[in-house]
Amino acid sequence: AEGGFIRRINPWGGELHFSNLGLSAVQMGVLIAIWPLSSLLFEIPTGAIADIYGRKTSVLIGYILEGLAMLSFFIFKDYYLMLFSFAFLGFAQTFSSGSKEAWIVDLIKKKNNELMHSYFSKTFVLGNFGLIVSGLLGAFAVKSFGLSSIWIAAFFSFIISGLFLLFAGEHFAKRKVNISNSFKKIRSQIKESLKYSYSHHVLFYFLIATFVMVFALNFQTNLSWIPLLKELGMQEHQFGYLWTAISASVMLSQVLPMAISPKGRERKFIIFGIAISSAILIFVAFANNIFFAMGVLLLSNFFFFAVRPAERVYFHKFIPSKLRATIGSVESMLISIASIVSLPIAGAFIDKFGARYAILASVALMIPAVILYLRIREDLLVRGFL
Repeated sequence: AEGGFIRRINPWGGELHFSNLGLSAVQMGVLIAIWPLSSLLFEIPTGAIADIYGRKTSVLIGYILEGLAMLSFFIFKDYYLMLFSFAFLGFAQTFSSGSKEAWIVDLIKKKNNELMHSYFSKTFVLGNFGLIVSGLLGAFAVKSFGLSSIWIAAFFSFIISGLFLLFAGEHFAKRKVNISNSFKKIRSQIKESLKYSYSHHVLFYFLIATFVMVFALNFQTNLSWIPLLKELGMQEHQFGYLWTAISASVMLSQVLPMAISPKGRERKFIIFGIAISSAILIFVAFANNIFFAMGVLLLSNFFFFAVRPAERVYFHKFIPSKLRATIGSVESMLISIASIVSLPIAGAFIDKFGARYAILASVALMIPAVILYLRIREDLLVRGFL
């Protein structure tokens, strides 16, 4: 699973691995924050490169490098070497973060624009079906071979995915460029994308709301859920089964957008999903056993991820094709900044006040995101007329 708010490595196994190495929540927060910090430094340049040289090439390079990053987590146990691994992962991810969606959306628009909604719904369903299987296999692998085996599996998953994508088509006109003017074009692409995002009424509020949501979500990530569930008695290998349950819940949630046909009503659907998901998290205050806590987690994830296909369609429908990958990288850049700031803060909050209160804090932090979505007026595409 990738893009937006879904991390590509197995988040439960990964953070369990770092916890078992003796790291505190704030240490893990700093460690993981290096990932988006590195992405921030390279995000827009690599997105612009994809717009100039081709999205497919950029994605394939990214998958190979990300696979190598996964392998380094298996090898390195020293904290400072792991900082390097996360920095390398952040760099590698920038090659595909905005490029893959741009690659796919342009293909769909070329063939049949009506397929946009169904594509994002189906890809989330298929992706989460794979995660259901991976959770079961992961539980078996962790119980049989130890927790570090997840990194070997992650390495091969990127390599195999890259091999499949070698045969995928691409609707992209290669441009003749030379090294001397490539950087001029990149700077121009970046400037145009930033100006477009800032001046566009819908994109401006959408991107700021995304920033706020990511900040809030980092208070209810696995930095919080893992210690809470371990405190309630969950065993290490059982997190694999939980990952399967979460993936099944997310896959099921993708039926909801198709059932109520949110086409043309994406913004209202996004607001509804965020509000319900956040309200459910309030019940974590009363969770005194594993099953109740899991119920809160699964229901919250169900409603939050139900809006993902609509959210991606809503984002892309306001972006011209030539800026698609770079503006996608602008979005990823804001996500990176939000994570850089919030992850160490969330880790320190967990160490001082506990995981349960961190999850509850995320509910309050999510309110401004809902307000920002409510301020969007789709009839005003140029910001400044409110």
